[in-house]
Amino acid sequence: MPGVISGESNRLLRYPPLSALVVGLLFMISPAQDSHGQNRLKDSDSPYLLKHAGNPVDWYEWGKEAFDKAKKENKLIFLSIGYTACHWCNELEKEAFAHQDFADVINKRYVSVKVDREERPDIDAIYMQAAIALQGHGGWPNNVFLTPSLNPVLAVGFQRREKFKSLLVRVDEYWRSNPEEVERGGAKIGGILKDYMERGGDFKRVSDLDLGPLKSMMDHKYGGFGETTKFPMTTILEYLLTEKSDDEFLATTLDNMARGGLFDHVGGGFHRYSTDPKWETPHFEKMLYDNALLASLYARAAFLLGNPEYEYVAKRTLEFMKRELMSPEGGFLSSLDADSEGEEGKYYIWTLKEVESILNDPSFVKDYGLTSEGNVYDIVVTASGAQKKPTGANTLRRSSAERHDKDLKKLFKAREKRERPPLDDKVIASWHALAVSAFARAGMWLNDPKLVEQAEKGARFTLDRLKGAHVWRRGKTSGHANLNDTAFSAMAFWDLFEATGKDEYLKAAKDYVDRAKKSFSAGDGGYFLVGEKDDLIARPRVMGDNPVPNSAAVLARVDWRLSAALGEPQRADDAVKTASHVIGSGGGVNLFTGEAMSLYKETSRKPVELVYAFSPDEKSRMKWLNRGSTRQWGVVRIPLGAESIYPTLIEGRYPAKDTRAYVCLDTVCLAPSTSPDEIGVRLEQIEQARAKPDSN
Repeated sequence: MPGVISGESNRLLRYPPLSALVVGLLFMISPAQDSHGQNRLKDSDSPYLLKHAGNPVDWYEWGKEAFDKAKKENKLIFLSIGYTACHWCNELEKEAFAHQDFADVINKRYVSVKVDREERPDIDAIYMQAAIALQGHGGWPNNVFLTPSLNPVLAVGFQRREKFKSLLVRVDEYWRSNPEEVERGGAKIGGILKDYMERGGDFKRVSDLDLGPLKSMMDHKYGGFGETTKFPMTTILEYLLTEKSDDEFLATTLDNMARGGLFDHVGGGFHRYSTDPKWETPHFEKMLYDNALLASLYARAAFLLGNPEYEYVAKRTLEFMKRELMSPEGGFLSSLDADSEGEEGKYYIWTLKEVESILNDPSFVKDYGLTSEGNVYDIVVTASGAQKKPTGANTLRRSSAERHDKDLKKLFKAREKRERPPLDDKVIASWHALAVSAFARAGMWLNDPKLVEQAEKGARFTLDRLKGAHVWRRGKTSGHANLNDTAFSAMAFWDLFEATGKDEYLKAAKDYVDRAKKSFSAGDGGYFLVGEKDDLIARPRVMGDNPVPNSAAVLARVDWRLSAALGEPQRADDAVKTASHVIGSGGGVNLFTGEAMSLYKETSRKPVELVYAFSPDEKSRMKWLNRGSTRQWGVVRIPLGAESIYPTLIEGRYPAKDTRAYVCLDTVCLAPSTSPDEIGVRLEQIEQARAKPDSN
């Protein structure tokens, strides 16, 4: 909803008031179209920008043409940032941008710039932080008023058209009456942002991970964090799965996310977030990154916790990703919209009569909580305040152990006849890499080689089609890979190296890590999101999980593994340095430092090397590998066979007539495991040895 963070950290800038300018702005307060009625966005490759190509608003893409026009005509820039699957971005387009009366106002007074946050995460990061500083919160659509020097002076979210038109007029009049004041104020705000984002936030030295701040936000009744809107917070749940600090809370969260409306019981996969504390009614867009991260989490939890329901959820999520988010070329596409036929969630919700006519199964109706009133409401504003109005529509929420698989298949067949939500068909390198990792990891943890084969197909897409680009769409690439793209690709290649033992993946992981360290390192353990500042007012650092994992921490986790596999201790030293920086710049333990917390724990002790020597005819490779997945920090799984592996790990072990696994710490190895089940015993012996005084 407008004005609410949608996956981004709501971490405020800690600075004095940003000047009387903001108060003043808040309280003082013809288009270039072709013969077919399309503006210059018609030539964009972005599906989000193409949605606005028919607007009467005289949109520009971010770039020199717009900036020069603003300077020449002495106009403020109206910057509007959103993304394809964003419901309120689409609502704002219908409410304001599509209307001529709105365009008449904004075209006369502003240079309007449209940005797809998924294609330009650097611009999004800067001006989202500006929005948080200026208005105390952020979300999408994010509309920011900029001086011709690109400094922010005011930010607003969704607005009704008449109110928005009035605001546009008042802000422009204030600018024309007080240009020097606005420029000074904007320069001050821009300077604060530059200092904050290039420094990497307010550093807090951390000596231990105190989970108190997280525990205070845990909802032990329904799972998740907070008492209202809930996001999956996957990196925190991954941390808790390894840390074993609160399995009851973890299980409650995993169970309720999987059984509630956040999970699409009919088609598989997860929606973006829940609008209520019980996980019943979601915000309906389906993002690739959410589904990749959750599929990986549920697959790992299925193995480690021995829960077959989690395996079911993981596999159905991967099936959804392959069926609906994979291109014929093997690239994973970005998202499915929340809306269809102009209504949010229409594709996914059901009336009681619809379900009864399709199934004629009272037990399904009972077990999935369907009623004639429904649990989806419209908000009606009356004289006495906002009230909920029942719509008769239901999300499916399972309350029993019975899944009713046959009934769900019937509903899937019926739903296929509906108008589908729009698909954002671009491949973003970082999100694609998360999907590759999900398939590779699930293949190991669920003992399914076919999932690994799917991951390998995705890896070929990265190497052969993305080739260092940020975006691929319909055969064309655009943008340079950023830190997210490079770090997540490095992790995907490492995961495939674990799963297959192939040297090409080990080499690719090393290549991507080294490329990232050369292009994005800040020199103090931190990393910048982009390689060059170019026309930005700041070169933003990566500071937290927003909403994908902290890519600086992901990169260091790969580097730390490479140190063991390649015998290069400097890599481990670099990872330790990054661990200290990212947990400190993130402010210690909080909802947005899950990946940094995992890196910190992983690098705070010496690695345990789990070295596999597979025989040529080994038929249970996945089983051997998943037995090495453990609820212990610092286990590095290294299958022998790749030419690049540190020779000391290979000597006397490979080639192998019979499969063996070696568990080693500080170059001392326990007796080799001769069966998959022995691996857990050896790892537990190492853990007990570590628990002794003066041992790590």
